[in-house]
Amino acid sequence: MVIDTGSVLGPDYEHIVPLAPGGTGEVFRAHKRGLDVEVVVKRVKAQYRGRLSETREADILKNLRHQYLPRIYDIIPAADGYLYTVMDYIPGCDLEEYVERYGALPQKLVVKWMRQLCQVIGYLHSQKPAVIHCDLKPQNIRITPGGDICVIDFNTSLLYEDREMQALGATDGYAAPEQYNVPPAALASLPADRRECWMRWSAAAAAYGKVTEATDQYGMGAVAYFMLTGYPPGHCLEGVVPLERYQIQVGEALRAVVEKAMALRPQDRFSSAAAMGAALEDLKKTDRAYKRWQLRCQVTAVALGALVLLSAFSLWMGLELRDREQGTAYQELVDQADALIQAQNYEESLEVLSQAMVLDGDRIEAYIRASTVLYRLGRYSECVDLLSGLNFVYDEGSMTQQEFEYAQAELNYVLGSCHYQMEQYSQAVEAFQLAVWFDPNESIYYRDLAAAQAKAGNFNQAQETYQTLQSLPDARREDLLLVQGELAYAQGDYEAALAPLLELTHSGDETLVSRSYLLAAQCYRRLGDRAAEIAVLEEARAVLGAPANHLHTQELIDAYLQAGAEGGGAEDYEAALALCRGLIDQGTATLAVRLNAGLALQYLDRTEEALTLAEETIQLYPNDYRSYLRLALLCLDDQVADHDRAREAYEQAAALYSGAGVQDSEMAYLESLMDSLG
Repeated sequence: MVIDTGSVLGPDYEHIVPLAPGGTGEVFRAHKRGLDVEVVVKRVKAQYRGRLSETREADILKNLRHQYLPRIYDIIPAADGYLYTVMDYIPGCDLEEYVERYGALPQKLVVKWMRQLCQVIGYLHSQKPAVIHCDLKPQNIRITPGGDICVIDFNTSLLYEDREMQALGATDGYAAPEQYNVPPAALASLPADRRECWMRWSAAAAAYGKVTEATDQYGMGAVAYFMLTGYPPGHCLEGVVPLERYQIQVGEALRAVVEKAMALRPQDRFSSAAAMGAALEDLKKTDRAYKRWQLRCQVTAVALGALVLLSAFSLWMGLELRDREQGTAYQELVDQADALIQAQNYEESLEVLSQAMVLDGDRIEAYIRASTVLYRLGRYSECVDLLSGLNFVYDEGSMTQQEFEYAQAELNYVLGSCHYQMEQYSQAVEAFQLAVWFDPNESIYYRDLAAAQAKAGNFNQAQETYQTLQSLPDARREDLLLVQGELAYAQGDYEAALAPLLELTHSGDETLVSRSYLLAAQCYRRLGDRAAEIAVLEEARAVLGAPANHLHTQELIDAYLQAGAEGGGAEDYEAALALCRGLIDQGTATLAVRLNAGLALQYLDRTEEALTLAEETIQLYPNDYRSYLRLALLCLDDQVADHDRAREAYEQAAALYSGAGVQDSEMAYLESLMDSLG
C-alpha cells in the first residue's frame, strides 16, 4: 500500500514506501522535506483501535530523549481515521537480521549491547511514571551502522502508574511469566485456536504477579540468550533450554547475569536495570580467571605506568605467531586488514577487523590490530569499549602459551594507555598491572608504569618502579630519560623536564621521539610559552610524518586556537582550520577535530561553512551531545541568531548530556544562555 501524501500526511512528506508490518501497526519509510531527514511513519492498524491507546507510542516517545531511542517528529491524526507517528529512520538492521547474518555473537559484543540496553531501559524506568517496554525482542532492537543499539516500537508499553496494569501482548520466548497473567475477560476475546493454551499459561502465571519493571529485565535476559546462542529462548512457562547445553563460549559471570535476569519469579531478578548494568560492568572482576589475575597483581611490586603516546604496540607488527592455515576466512580478513593498515586506510581496516571479530570472537589477533589503530587515531574511548570485559580462551592450535601471554600483556598495555590519555588513572593502573604480570620482563611496561604513578601522585611508588626499570638488563638510556622527564613533569618542574625530553627528540626510536615531543609541548604550555609549544609541535610533524604525527597535529590545532584566542588573530585560526581540514580529508578526523574546525570557522566569521560542518558532524555523531552543543552555540551567534534552531539543538544536547555521565563547563554555559532567552 502507498500512502497518498497529499490527502493524508501533507506535502511535507515524500518518497513514501512501505516497510515490513510492525507488531501493532503498518510501517513506511519517507523523506521529511522541512528537516531534510529520512523518517519512519507508523500507523496504528484498524483492528487495534479501541483496544490500544492510539497515541500511546507518540505520548511516550515525545517525552523521551536518549541516545538509544528514536526521536519523534510528528503525531498526525489523519483524515483516513488512522494515527500516524513520524520518528527517526534508524539505518542498519534489526538484531534478528544481524544474528541471522552473522550467527551467534561473541561475548564482547553481547556485553556491549546489553550494557547499552540496560542504560536505555533504566532511563525508561526512571520516568515518572515509569515506562515499561513490555516487548523487548530482537525485532524491536535496531543495530545502527555505528555499532550501537536503538530500541523501537512502544505500542505495547505501559506507563506504570499502578500494579494492576497488564501488557497488551506477549512475544513467546521473550515475554516474562507475569505477562501471561491476564484476566478471564481478555482470554475470552482470544481466537479459539489460541484460547486453550493461553488459559493454561494464565493459570500457571498467576503466582508471578503483575507486570513491573522486572518484566523488562526478563526480556533483556532473553535478548542476551538469543545473541549468545543464535536461537530464541523457549516459552518461559514451558521450559527454557539452559545455556550450558549449547556449544558456545560463555564466561561464568555472564551466564550468571543472563540466568538471573531470566528468573521466573520477578523478585529473583535484578533489583533494577541499573543493577543489571552494574553486574555487566563487573564481569571481569567476577570471572574466576580475572580474580586469579588480581590476586597475582596484588603481590606484584609494580603498578601501572602511564603513557603519553604510543609506545611499542608491536605485537601486530612483529609478533612471531605459529604458522596457521592461511585459507581460513578469519585469517583472510586479518591479512586484508594488515594491508589496509599499511596503506593507512584505517577506517576500512576497522570495518574488516570488526567482521573478523564477529566471525571468531575468541581469537585475539583482530583485537590487537583494532585497538592499536584506534589508539593511533586518538579514539581512546572506543578502544576502551573494545577491550573492556574481554576474556580470551587459549587455543594451543593458534599460538604457544608464551605468545598468548604476550598478546594479553600487549592488550592490557594498550588499554592502560587509553585510560591514561583519558586521565582515568586508577583504571590505567589496573590494566598496566595486568600487562606487567603477563610479561614481567618487558621494560617499556615499567617505564610507562613509573610515569603514570608519578602522574597519579604516587611518587614513592614511581621511584621504586624507576629503580626496578634501572635493574632490568634490557633497560635503555632512552627509557630512563623518558621516565626522568615524566617524573619532573608530574612534580611540576617543567624546566627540569625539558632537558631529558628534548634530548630524546634526537633518539632513533620513533616512539620515544613522538612521546618526548608531545610532553615537551605540554611543558611549554604549562610554562606559558605558546610560541615554543607551537614550534616544537610543528617540528614534530615535520620529523615524524603521517601517520605517526596524528596526535601532534591535534595538539597543534588546540595550540593555534589558544593562540588565536590570546590575540593572535586570523592567521592562527587559519592555521588551525588548515590542519583540521587535512585530517578530515584523510578520513582520520575525530569528533574533537571537527568541533575545533567549527570553532575556527566561527572565529573567522565564516558562519555558513560552520553551520554546514555542524550539521555534517551531527550526521556522523548523532548520539554525542557535543555535536548538538556546538550547533546550539553557533545558532546563538549574532551572525546567525536562530533562537528556535538553537533551542531545538539545546534540547537534544541536554537529553544526551543527561545520560553521558560527564561534567562539561560548555554545557553549563549553554544552559545559562538558554535561560537568559526565557
